[in-house]
Amino acid sequence: MPSDGGSGSPEQTSPPVAAPEEEDEQQAAPVSDMTDPEQVARAFMQSYPGDVADLADPTFLASLDGVEVGLLNQISNMRLEHVDQATDDMTEQHAYTIHGTYQGQDIQAYTIVVSRPSEPIEGESADDNGLPYQVDSFDWSPFLLGDEDSPGPAAGLVSPLTAQQRGDLIAATRTGVIAQVLTYNPDESEKERQARLDELMLEPTDVQPPSSRSGRYAMKVEITSQYYSTERGGPITIGYDGTWVDPYNNSRHGPWSLTATIVRGEDDRLVVQSVEESNLDESDGAEQ
Repeated sequence: MPSDGGSGSPEQTSPPVAAPEEEDEQQAAPVSDMTDPEQVARAFMQSYPGDVADLADPTFLASLDGVEVGLLNQISNMRLEHVDQATDDMTEQHAYTIHGTYQGQDIQAYTIVVSRPSEPIEGESADDNGLPYQVDSFDWSPFLLGDEDSPGPAAGLVSPLTAQQRGDLIAATRTGVIAQVLTYNPDESEKERQARLDELMLEPTDVQPPSSRSGRYAMKVEITSQYYSTERGGPITIGYDGTWVDPYNNSRHGPWSLTATIVRGEDDRLVVQSVEESNLDESDGAEQ
């Protein structure tokens, strides 16, 4: 289970234990304890493709817009299996595979990851972490995806955010878009710069990379943090923060902060729509 940065590998801490099959598991039920990852996963299994807004983290919830869910209506007798868990400095994660009956065959249908911050609420100990778990990714099973030679029924479907995508999207946007927006070339005209950036996002950006007052050279730019900043009910957004410093005068420096908005493009892939400044502090003489 990758973190938002796409690094780290899960640690198996206990053998998989399949939940007993229940006749009414397809019926949605409220979650009495959001700090219990199994309750959250089971409620998602029972509810999806119905309303899962209270069970999903904002970024995953945003990714559900426009997905194709008809295949799930063909799977019955669903049951839950805990297959993995991992904890790092940022998150606690549990993976659950949902089994079911498809065209008379017992199959693995999909896997979800539920997670929460590993840092407890202020004033609580790590053993008493009271933060709720939320579903943050969805992966169709290899059986339903198939392969290149024999694609399965889930192949090519517009699907929710997968565990791999969750890490890849934040990293690819950083290197492929944010770093390019912050690149200053004194020999590049504004028209040429916009043409270059138009290849990377759907809308033009007003963000100007830090440069000297004379425009002869660029500031040294560093990206120090990246994080999903999606607001519930809105599109996927990713925040990137960092610093700039004058390479010829280290006393001149300052912070910067940008937000990338992610939407589904014409081919239904997740793409960058726009990049905007967010809480940019120009107090230390930032030169735009």
